[in-house]
Amino acid sequence: MLQTWSSTEIPPNPNKKAVKIMFMEICFVFIREILLIPLVISKKPVIIGLIKEVSICKMLKRGDDMKNIIKVMMVFICVVSLVACGKKDTTVSANKDGVLYEAGVGVSFYYPSDFKLSEGNPNDGVTRFTKENQILFYKVEENEYDNDTDQLSELYKGELEASEVSSLKVKRPALESGLKCYEYKGSYVKTGLKFIHLVYFDDKNTYVYGYEANRKDFRKNLKKMIVYLESFTKSSGL
Repeated sequence: MLQTWSSTEIPPNPNKKAVKIMFMEICFVFIREILLIPLVISKKPVIIGLIKEVSICKMLKRGDDMKNIIKVMMVFICVVSLVACGKKDTTVSANKDGVLYEAGVGVSFYYPSDFKLSEGNPNDGVTRFTKENQILFYKVEENEYDNDTDQLSELYKGELEASEVSSLKVKRPALESGLKCYEYKGSYVKTGLKFIHLVYFDDKNTYVYGYEANRKDFRKNLKKMIVYLESFTKSSGL
């Protein structure tokens, strides 16, 4: 037994480079298959082929293994991010798919054709457009203070915070009309409703065009609603 044990060959150590090559080959095939899956970003699925079939073995032989793999993965991440995370739905056209609403002299915007203009309370000065659990609204409020737009924006933000909101974010979207507006997005703590308000300030008034819905509907329709919110225009505000 001792003689047999001493004559038995010790299993060879695995070839680390070969294992690395096999692992990279599997990873690359997996990434390639993902890249060739159709990305549905509109009514017509579009197949985006980012890369051609390349042999990882050849890349490894050139000594560029990790650099090339990282480059491929970065391209994949960047393209998917650009395609999937656009700020608004480019398949929706406000003037073609929506209804024009003229809110006053020089003030107008579009709302979705499947939303219904609600009579509401004529005394609260709010115009509402509803569809099931979703609401678009428009209102004009007279400015109480003679401040510049940045100060008025901070005051509006303060009012939202006072009404108990969470995850409040403020930014300046670039509207095609050139109108300089502010965008406020967050959630109401008490009701759980999510909101996004497009707000324009002039010397006398604050104009608010907003969208509010439950979390599920908000996430599903946000990109489309941004198209309608950003259709807001005021001819004297450019």
